Amino acid sequence: MNFTSISSFLSAMHARILNRIQLRNILRNIAWLSFDKIVRLGINVIVGIWIARYLGPEQFGLLSYAIAFVGLLAPLATFGIESIIVRDVLNESEKQKNTTLGSAFFLKLLGGVLTVIIAYIAIIVVRTGDQTSLILVLILSAAAIFQSFDVIDYWFQSLLKAKYVVIARNFAFIITSVVKIFLIIYKAPLVTFAIISLIEIVFASLGLAVVYYRNGYRMNVWHVQFKRIRSFLADGWPLVFSSIAVVIYMKIGQVMIGDMLDNTAAGIYSVAVRLAEVWYFIPTAISASVFPSIIKAQKENAAKYKERLQTYYDLMSGLSIAIAVIMTFVGDTLVVLLFGQQYGEAGPVLSIYIWASVPVFLGVASNQYLLAENLTKISLYRTAIGGIASVLLNLLLISYYGIIGAAWAVLISYMIATFSIVIFRNTREQSLMLLASLNPIRALRIVIKTAKTQ
Repeated sequence: MNFTSISSFLSAMHARILNRIQLRNILRNIAWLSFDKIVRLGINVIVGIWIARYLGPEQFGLLSYAIAFVGLLAPLATFGIESIIVRDVLNESEKQKNTTLGSAFFLKLLGGVLTVIIAYIAIIVVRTGDQTSLILVLILSAAAIFQSFDVIDYWFQSLLKAKYVVIARNFAFIITSVVKIFLIIYKAPLVTFAIISLIEIVFASLGLAVVYYRNGYRMNVWHVQFKRIRSFLADGWPLVFSSIAVVIYMKIGQVMIGDMLDNTAAGIYSVAVRLAEVWYFIPTAISASVFPSIIKAQKENAAKYKERLQTYYDLMSGLSIAIAVIMTFVGDTLVVLLFGQQYGEAGPVLSIYIWASVPVFLGVASNQYLLAENLTKISLYRTAIGGIASVLLNLLLISYYGIIGAAWAVLISYMIATFSIVIFRNTREQSLMLLASLNPIRALRIVIKTAKTQ
């Protein structure tokens, strides 16, 4: 064996070791994120059911309406910079990273204040004279100010160190969940549940600052640079409008039901939404950990890049279809068992709504491709299409079919949004890859392949 052969062999071994280390880090990160969501899922199911039973459909519907109303404004507090921060700090110097984090923190803080102001004006216009709705919306919207500390979360995402964020947020979550139980036991009024939700965000933000400090980092070295802020706004504005479109076709149904029907209908519908959307942590957790490896493959090898994307789509499709099939069969029984007969009408809604998981999972996955390729405008266009479809479909279907119509509106608008990338030349191939992933056999092959490599 000559020197060239030995050198090639060592290089190949080094690459394999690095790939295995990277894979180990990705899997560990997914494990922490999954642990976080599973803990929250378990506690939320118990506490959420208890709250829904305690408040009843009408008051629970009013709380859900306020949450959905504030959710419509949430993108204003982020300026679409979450993934941009993760993308940029991977390749920046220490000084540049501090400028990125400081500028992002300032921008999100400004966005939080803006959200509260707009929420106040909007709820006065939409529900004139409804003092309870006004108080709930103001309390819940105030959380956006404290979520400026989420830039620390983005920093740890870039390092694949989700455990620190999980520890900080779960500490706040568990404490406030216990408090919610005491509120139910002592028959606290509706508004106190909104207050404790705000306190959770405050505690979580403080926790993020603490773990950032304990890991040797300092917020006092962050710098605000208006040139960097302009850069964020230039890169993020398509994502802001995209996020607005997303929350419109994800949340507008709950808001429109509250306004077109009543709070009781909103409460019943919200139960179905919660049981369907509880699975949405899966694509988020996977994408947060897989995105860095996709970016790496993009730089190294075009064939590997495409292969990883297709595998990613196949996995998302297989998981979502499996969830939808199971929940379709057990949905009615599950609703009555968990929430009681007073929410029984949510069962048929759930059996329709759960199938929206398929386009949601694939939409999250394909958004990673759009971000990697800097095609954020297409992300805006397709979600705008979905948002418009959602509003029109909800107006039509709620009027005729009530909450069942709202569920159909969600499913159809999600499908339209996810697969509308077929109309754009740059993403036509990706749309075909998404369609190919709907074949469940592809997901089965991934499972078998993964098992063989263990």
